[in-house]
Amino acid sequence: MFTRLIAVLLMVVPVLTTAGTIDDIARLEQAKDTGAQTAEPPAAGRSEKPGANRTPLKPVWFHLNDGRSVDISHWQIVHFIRSDCPYCHRFNPTLKAVSGQLGIGVFVYSFDGVGDAVFPHVLPVNDGILKDFFAELPQATPTDFIINTQSLVTIPLSQGELTEDTLKQRLDESFALADRLGVL
Repeated sequence: MFTRLIAVLLMVVPVLTTAGTIDDIARLEQAKDTGAQTAEPPAAGRSEKPGANRTPLKPVWFHLNDGRSVDISHWQIVHFIRSDCPYCHRFNPTLKAVSGQLGIGVFVYSFDGVGDAVFPHVLPVNDGILKDFFAELPQATPTDFIINTQSLVTIPLSQGELTEDTLKQRLDESFALADRLGVL
């Protein structure tokens, strides 16, 4: 358990974002405000400022295995896929089901710019996104991160196909880590 914690701590990478990524994060929050589970790509030429015309978010409580409850209303799962990835096709329904159960949104980037039946609305990966999210990790699919849409703190969540129970365990470990680091 200690080595797993050290491994997770070593993977926590401060994310320096580009303007495009900040705009994407603003759309993540806007999608959460409207109750959407996946955000649609923005209309061409449309620009929104983070926090513009927004009401405060209602708390979303995640119950950690140690009995504590933490508010994850400002957190989002950022999910990377390829339309031809068989692991993504098997994992995507699990991710969508767990995100719906927990009330955490999923924002999807695609390495080939194409979605699938579960996540049809995706944004294509660009060089800035690759630099922001994959500076320390291999570009594999599926890959998931949790990101705080207010502070942009990003924590790697998983790479590869997971079961529902394993995904929930990883979320528990990641939010417990965020809480211990004081970034929750």
